[in-house]
Amino acid sequence: MIDQLYLSLYRCFTLLFFPFSKLVIKWRIKRGKEHSTRWKEKLGEPSVERPSGKLVWLHAVGLGEVLALRGLILELHKKESNLNFLVTSSTVLSADVFEKNCPPKTIHQFLPYDVKIFGNRFLRHWKPDLVIWSEQDVWPGLSCLASNFGIKQVLVNGKIRGDSFNRRIKIKPLHRVIYKNFEFISTQDKSSKSFYQRLGASCNIRTDGSLKPHCPPLLFDKKNLKLIKRAISNKSVWVVGSSFLEDEQLAIYTQKLLIERNVRKLLVLVPRFPERLHEILNLLKDFEVKVYSKGETPDGKTDIFIVDSIGELGLWYKASEVALIGGTFSNVEGKNPWEALHLDCVITFGPRHLKFKDDFKLLKKLKLAHQINSGQELFKILRRKNQIPISDGIEELKTKLKKDINSLTEALLSLINN
Repeated sequence: MIDQLYLSLYRCFTLLFFPFSKLVIKWRIKRGKEHSTRWKEKLGEPSVERPSGKLVWLHAVGLGEVLALRGLILELHKKESNLNFLVTSSTVLSADVFEKNCPPKTIHQFLPYDVKIFGNRFLRHWKPDLVIWSEQDVWPGLSCLASNFGIKQVLVNGKIRGDSFNRRIKIKPLHRVIYKNFEFISTQDKSSKSFYQRLGASCNIRTDGSLKPHCPPLLFDKKNLKLIKRAISNKSVWVVGSSFLEDEQLAIYTQKLLIERNVRKLLVLVPRFPERLHEILNLLKDFEVKVYSKGETPDGKTDIFIVDSIGELGLWYKASEVALIGGTFSNVEGKNPWEALHLDCVITFGPRHLKFKDDFKLLKKLKLAHQINSGQELFKILRRKNQIPISDGIEELKTKLKKDINSLTEALLSLINN
């Protein structure tokens, strides 16, 4: 009874939003937060036709989460090549980057606002055979509507930390309503499994690990890579991927040490938020600097190159020997290390990596990543003439990952085919 009361209150709240939805979209378009031509997708109006045959709908909220779906899609496609995939996300950035790295037979749309009329419109057009929600972004109205349509649903890549659980437990009846719609929940770790159980999930809960290790490498332009190598006279490159201020300060200090000891390397900073360009430039007054957004290209004399653009990380991971993973020296608590590993970088990371604790623990155990606590420690890795080779742990890692993803894809295919 109380569960349905919470759901009814939620639906009343979303109904209040309905009369203002177009005004809100127009306001967001002006601020660059909605797509200028595809905004009707947020109202459940499709911009493309539904492909014939079986369709799997997968949803993730933002850039990192939606990119993590690619590996799962590819595995499902390998096993059943007739499947079609619809991926939804909520942000313009996630749409732009995903489309550059789009798997086969996959369509991207924006998730409609969680209002009943928009959800009905969306589901009637797409008629998915299975809904796969990812991580924590499950919308109560859409999930319950899908259940009313008789569509099977699962949650994959589920991860809940203590702070998130403490917020969610306050509306436990609403979460309990949602979890009743799921055939199973697949979590990244055992602590998340426990949190889902405490939130009232009564379906089967399994632990399959994170989806991020299963993703294919980020795409990059091979011609651009050759041009860059030629422009910098094949100078050794190291990169800070998805960087924040604390990562940049440590990297700049390390680059200064390299220059003082006549170790010729190009440092590439790829900030998570490109609009921070001027803040970063203020830290670099003693260096030869080039900036991507100014149309500049690094050359043999460049000390630091700032890539203030989204979607270029694949190119610079491939160009680099060593990657410092961003967010591991700040309260961001880490970013995804797998993108750099898949493009053959030696991985280094700082002490603050709670969001990817299990990932870094596994990579460190297999000697595929190296924790550093200071610029001096990073300098010692970078100054080596022959970088640390990829260890034998890579084969052990591949075996483990294949087992994890096979188990999950078989469970999903059984739902699709039954």
